[in-house]
Amino acid sequence: MTPATGKAAKEMHLSIGVLVDESGPTSDVGRDYAKGVVAAIKYFNEKGIYTKDGVRVYLDSVKRDYAYNPSRAVEFYNEFRDKYHVVAIIGWGTADTEKLADQTAHDKILYISASYSAVLVNKPYNFFPAPDYSTQACAAVAWMASQEKGAKLALLYDHKIAYSKSPIPAIKAYAQKAGVKIVADVDLPLAATGADAERAITQVMGAKPSFMWCGNTISSCALAAKSAVAHGLETTMVVNVWGFDERFPQRAGSSVAGRVAGVSPWIWPEYAKDKPGYKEVYEAAKMAGMTPSQVNLRFMQGFINVWLLVKAIERATSQDIASKKGEALKEALESSCSGDPIKLGDITPPMRFCPGRHLPFKTVYIVLYGKDGKFHFLGPVEPKGFDCVAVTKG
Repeated sequence: MTPATGKAAKEMHLSIGVLVDESGPTSDVGRDYAKGVVAAIKYFNEKGIYTKDGVRVYLDSVKRDYAYNPSRAVEFYNEFRDKYHVVAIIGWGTADTEKLADQTAHDKILYISASYSAVLVNKPYNFFPAPDYSTQACAAVAWMASQEKGAKLALLYDHKIAYSKSPIPAIKAYAQKAGVKIVADVDLPLAATGADAERAITQVMGAKPSFMWCGNTISSCALAAKSAVAHGLETTMVVNVWGFDERFPQRAGSSVAGRVAGVSPWIWPEYAKDKPGYKEVYEAAKMAGMTPSQVNLRFMQGFINVWLLVKAIERATSQDIASKKGEALKEALESSCSGDPIKLGDITPPMRFCPGRHLPFKTVYIVLYGKDGKFHFLGPVEPKGFDCVAVTKG
């Protein structure tokens, strides 16, 4: 992040949109993600972002809370494009990101989302520094299969929410290959109450699953895990990336120890704080007036999305950005396909984004909350010999 030779001769400002959920049904994870995005923009602006030809770039951001309402997301997108002329957007949810994907391609605006929907892998202007939801979920199924021959799996997720439904076709298809039997498919509302969670667990109990998949965010998944233990259900719940983090034991209760695990494409910041990449996350938090204890997985997810945008800028020339804007940033990220891979310190493995397939890597960790009351990172794990993206339905 320093100019190639001496002091930069000139500067340029790039307008970017930030779309977040700080007040809607996914704000339980969205608020800290938004903090990570804001802190990262401040951090990189102050540390210095330089194009390939040494021009200093400043990110001028406009943030909007759309409260997880896709229609509001479209309104804010139009504002970003027409009023602020953004070249990139740091986005959030699945329904809205999928809904906008074709429009962003038409408008040639780079879109880096917190949705890792497999539908977005083949969209030309959509990127994220993670495997897609389907690949992550298939990896979880692969892990279940390695733990128990003929494992039985129950699915709990909101049947009406695009994010929750996204990996389900891939889970069902890969389970057949892996020898895992799907024994229940139960609706668990994203904004579940304790009664909703208890009702879902009651429906599952008769199937006697050895594993459960929870595909919502942390609030409803924690309630379901707590209810499963209370009902004496002998099973291990595996939770998707947005449903499991450092707060899970506090949400679900210590009795879930040894009974729950989560999927994460990255080691959590608390467990790698002195490693490259993680250091930058903590520096950004400090610069934003936060304490180290306030840094969590969600904050890091916001940070690395901005960092991916910075990587795009660093790989492009100022002339290309000025003339081609978002298209130049897209091409810069796709240069990793056959050129040097992109790596965000030790947070991600080397990433390659290829034209027509923006799947940077396939591995995840299974984060087990053990009987010892500690988190254990198992893996990395990946689903081999199966294209989980291809079986995902848009």
